[in-house]
Amino acid sequence: MADRVSDGFSIGVLAARAGVTPGVLRTWENRFGFPRGERSASGHRRFTDADVALVRQVLEVRDSGLPLQVAIDSVVRAREAGEERSVFAAAAEAVAGVRLLRLHRRPLIAASHAVEDECLARGDRSVVLGAFQLGHRYESSRRRWEELGRTAAWAAVVADFDGEADLDASPARCQLPGDSPLRREWAVVCLSETYAALVAAWEVPVAKGPPIYEAVISTHRGAATAAGRVLAGVVREAGGDVPDAAARLLDATAPMPATSAVDADRTWLRALAELDPR
Repeated sequence: MADRVSDGFSIGVLAARAGVTPGVLRTWENRFGFPRGERSASGHRRFTDADVALVRQVLEVRDSGLPLQVAIDSVVRAREAGEERSVFAAAAEAVAGVRLLRLHRRPLIAASHAVEDECLARGDRSVVLGAFQLGHRYESSRRRWEELGRTAAWAAVVADFDGEADLDASPARCQLPGDSPLRREWAVVCLSETYAALVAAWEVPVAKGPPIYEAVISTHRGAATAAGRVLAGVVREAGGDVPDAAARLLDATAPMPATSAVDADRTWLRALAELDPR
């Protein structure tokens, strides 16, 4: 830990890398206790690239419409909770006033396929991540995901694989712990330098009838990035590696472009086309 602190940088450097002024960060620290940094042996506060990423996340959440205190609290909670947080919760918190949808499987499949197909059609070196609840549900999409993994910067899926997990596969298959909230969740996340989209949902317990999910469906980069970080954290906790190219997208310290309106429209038109019975 001492080496990491001594190798850190000042609040001025942190501010420059995060795109704010040192005065702004000092005001945040005085009012909200953020960013904290660490004290070096000489008593000076030192910061790292991880602090830059946290400040950037706070700015993203605040710019979505939340008060600064709420933005800081949500980012700090997400960091502290790590893999214990759900993809759905991370995505929903990242977008102020997001509309939650109650959906059956068919529209969720259509939305998921739309995001996957857009990733394939673009040919970007994307990060593509998924949550499938159960291994057999992944099996029905395995061919699609193997093709996604073949050209992605990194692809990984999480589920209860019942002994069939394989962190060296492409996409990496990660076993979920028995107490993970992700065992009730469905997610598809795609991130590249020019495109971001996600489908995130949790299965609502019902006494009988077909499964019902509460969902967030969005091309909001902040939501997709927040969801991707949760899934990457699960893979790391399971002993998997996140490649540098993927980490740069998930933990970007510089602003990334929003998904264009044209790209967003094309994605959801794909979903509508799949839902059309003709």
